[in-house]
Amino acid sequence: MKQILCPTDFSNNSYNAIYYASRLFENIICTFHIVNVYEKGNDLGIKEAETMSIEGLDALCHRLVRDVGKNVRHSLKKVSLCSKVNEGVSSYAKEGKMDLMVIGNKGKDEAKDIWFGTDAMRLVREVTTCPILIVPLEIDYTPLKKIAFICNYAKSMSMKNMETLQFFTSLAADGLVPMSFGDHKLDDFQIWHKAGLFKSLSINPMEEVKMPRLEGKAETVLEFVDKWNIDMACMVYYPHHFILEFIGNGIVMELNTKLSIPFLILPHEPS
Repeated sequence: MKQILCPTDFSNNSYNAIYYASRLFENIICTFHIVNVYEKGNDLGIKEAETMSIEGLDALCHRLVRDVGKNVRHSLKKVSLCSKVNEGVSSYAKEGKMDLMVIGNKGKDEAKDIWFGTDAMRLVREVTTCPILIVPLEIDYTPLKKIAFICNYAKSMSMKNMETLQFFTSLAADGLVPMSFGDHKLDDFQIWHKAGLFKSLSINPMEEVKMPRLEGKAETVLEFVDKWNIDMACMVYYPHHFILEFIGNGIVMELNTKLSIPFLILPHEPS
């Protein structure tokens, strides 16, 4: 059974992410942990904030069942936490041994959203125990066909990340499309890591897409995701590493504000 963490601030962003996940995993037995983190506000006491949180969760779950329908494979667990947002979410993910966290990406007209921008970036850095799937607000759910895994093979994949990638690949009708930048020659370690990845995922090396360096890495990814009709992009978060160019310095925000597809971020796990 999959344990899916779905933080919500009751915005359209967070609801859209939960809706997308419920459709994506409609044939998978899983529990959705729908978590609202609240703090004592300027005008609200703890009891009032807790009551609003509980009522909001009840309304959200009712809406989800109404929109998606009752799915006997899915269980909904409503959780109200009194905490700082990032601390509460990251602690719940770790203590509950979540398999995935799903959050929403802000829409073009939503300038303020606690599940994106600074707070979401902190979640990407702080929630290191499970993958994070960021879902754009504007998208309508469509069956998953192609997943792009963007990698430079500099490090080997952890077993847990490999299992996650295999799981998502199994949901995609046309499987996984590995993408890398072809502007440099791979060293011996990269060749070894690449061979291990391709073997584990049963990928033919000829199926790899090598991207040229255009104006920048983000722009290149955006162009090739569109060119290859990719439905979901996936990357590993490696702090202080090549992939940091995507995750840090605002690049991941650039990708997510421009990507029209979900973005799966796998956590770095020290070997």
